[in-house]
Amino acid sequence: MSTLLFALMRENPLPGLAAASLNVIVALCLVTLSVLLGITIAMIAWAHSLAARAPRAVRLERRTLA
Repeated sequence: MSTLLFALMRENPLPGLAAASLNVIVALCLVTLSVLLGITIAMIAWAHSLAARAPRAVRLERRTLA
């Protein structure tokens, strides 16, 4: 069966090239999606850490002049 496929590929390589290029496009889309998802999760975590902070009272040091 595989020899028949190799014979067909030698005659017409376009379907194999089309499948390979489609695989490359799908892989690039998946990589882009994972990077965007990682950035989104990082931004949500950063915003959550900013919102979870307790506001601190600002205290000024008292200095005496002597």
